[in-house]
Amino acid sequence: MNSQPNSTPSPVLSVVIPLFNESGSIQELCQRPLSSTQKCCDNFEIIFVNDGSVDDTLELLVSFSRKYRQIRIINLTRNFGHMSALTAGIKLSKGKVVIVMDGDLQDPPELFDQLFKKWKEGSEIVVAVRTKRPEGILQRIGTKIFYALMTRFFDNLLPRQAGTYCLLDERAVKIINQFPEKERFFAGIRAWIGFKQQIVCYERGKRKTGKSRVGLLGLTRLARSGIISFSDAPLRIAAALSFLACFILLSFGSIVVLVKIFTSLAIPGWASLMTLTGLVGSFISLVLAVLCEYVAVIFKEVKNRPDFLVSSEIRNGAEIHAD
Repeated sequence: MNSQPNSTPSPVLSVVIPLFNESGSIQELCQRPLSSTQKCCDNFEIIFVNDGSVDDTLELLVSFSRKYRQIRIINLTRNFGHMSALTAGIKLSKGKVVIVMDGDLQDPPELFDQLFKKWKEGSEIVVAVRTKRPEGILQRIGTKIFYALMTRFFDNLLPRQAGTYCLLDERAVKIINQFPEKERFFAGIRAWIGFKQQIVCYERGKRKTGKSRVGLLGLTRLARSGIISFSDAPLRIAAALSFLACFILLSFGSIVVLVKIFTSLAIPGWASLMTLTGLVGSFISLVLAVLCEYVAVIFKEVKNRPDFLVSSEIRNGAEIHAD
């Protein structure tokens, strides 16, 4: 992609915000991060990644970019998903420090100054951790299970209730951009790379407009991505279940043979046979399901397709980059 003439110095701070159909909150989503970023430094950019929105998100963003020169819009060719849009924003950022947040305004931009202060004190990664969530009871239970699993599989590297919202030093950004995998779990990658990390606690607010796209199904998918990307424990569990199924089958077969040889009690038992068949079949199905999940990830990785495709980059209301 062609680069814009470097008429201004590189920004100190980049704010990356992926968006998909967030037209209802665009005005607040532009004004609040702008106001919060101005308190941190004068030289900054706010990167909105339009992840194939089908509403008027892009048009509203273009309108605001005419008013505020700090706004950059990365317009993707279609909807690639939250992780891909996040990757696009981080890879195309120019700041020495990058703040990443979601576009639903549940994570307050007013936290920027605290994140930035921690960085100035020497932290290379600052993670925003939620102390309170506004979701319903089912989603809160699902969230607790999710973080319990993540803590277990990540050896306590991943802070509980830590999501996307964070600050990354340019060293951390450079290393994250080198990760080749397509099945990305951003919070896991951020925890895995190490560096000096600190946390900032906050209370998460309610979604401003629309409905959350995460939910229990989204948490399940996120857990699946995180566990498969960073752990082979499901494969080991599947192997253990396979051995257990073999042991049960051999034990049952041995008992049947012994009863037939040494007693006269060998009466065909339909119920026991069906129970055993169902048990072994369930184990086999579970093992195959786990293997299929890993094969699906391997299939995605070996194709080596790009994480995202940029349709255009817009600044001051005008397209400055295009492929």
